[in-house]
Amino acid sequence: MTSYGFVHLEYGTQYRDHSLQVLTGLRRQLAREGDRFALAIVDNARTTAGEPFRDAEFDTGFIIAGDNSNREFSGWDTGVAALLAEGDEPDVWIFSNDTVARNHAWSKRRMAGFGSEIARLGLHPGPWLFGEINDFPRSTMTPLGPLLEWVSTYCFAMNGSLRRKLGTLSPGNELLDSLVYDSFEPAHRLFRDTVDEAYVDFVSAWLIKDESDPSRQRRFKWSHEWHKASPLSSQNFDDLRMKARCCLSESMLSLRARQLGADIRSPYDARNARAHVRSSLQLISDKLWEKFLLRRLRLERS
Repeated sequence: MTSYGFVHLEYGTQYRDHSLQVLTGLRRQLAREGDRFALAIVDNARTTAGEPFRDAEFDTGFIIAGDNSNREFSGWDTGVAALLAEGDEPDVWIFSNDTVARNHAWSKRRMAGFGSEIARLGLHPGPWLFGEINDFPRSTMTPLGPLLEWVSTYCFAMNGSLRRKLGTLSPGNELLDSLVYDSFEPAHRLFRDTVDEAYVDFVSAWLIKDESDPSRQRRFKWSHEWHKASPLSSQNFDDLRMKARCCLSESMLSLRARQLGADIRSPYDARNARAHVRSSLQLISDKLWEKFLLRRLRLERS
């Protein structure tokens, strides 16, 4: 018997229905006799007290107000604390945010692949972190140390062993504030001079439009920008600053997990020729389905 704790982060309810379609689909892929499932929906836009969330797919569910001080990371930590207050530590934690519905789309086959790998990892007693993996063009020095790759945090999982070792998913607002500037000044950009230049360039290529360097996105392999990417100015500085803190938190999470001895796994991992072919076909299929399903979702919303 395995216990699962789902913590879903949203900002307002606009994407809740589509997000729940993914989460309930994933829950069905995981379900085995005797397994238990709890769901905390954390709304970082909410200011009122929590309320129960009744869904036949989950044994326990509730909606609570979050903590937007570090956006999704501080919100997830609020959800973790709420689930722990209800009972014991789940064997497996699954974290998501509303990007899973807004900027991604999941086919049943994709859910099956994601779920089967989580179920397999659930038997592993050592700490582990699981999700889609992105890589830097080369080893890059983050504020906590060198990193080659990191787990994307729009939907990811870890076991209770790693969650306990981490303590919190957010590395802490004091640390993050020491790495980015507090206010806009034409003489500087987002990150303080103490942050490695290669890391700054990599993150900035996704966050900030810079027409003076049209090759930057190609150099850093970004096929798209953040949906709010724009030239840095006094008007958007606060929003870009907060997003930069989330980028730091995301890369630090994988590095912190690695430093704690965690195995880091992807649904597209392969260790032999046959598995490489199969995982490559799965990745291509998932991305093609994603384009198709996102187009359909946008038509439904228009």
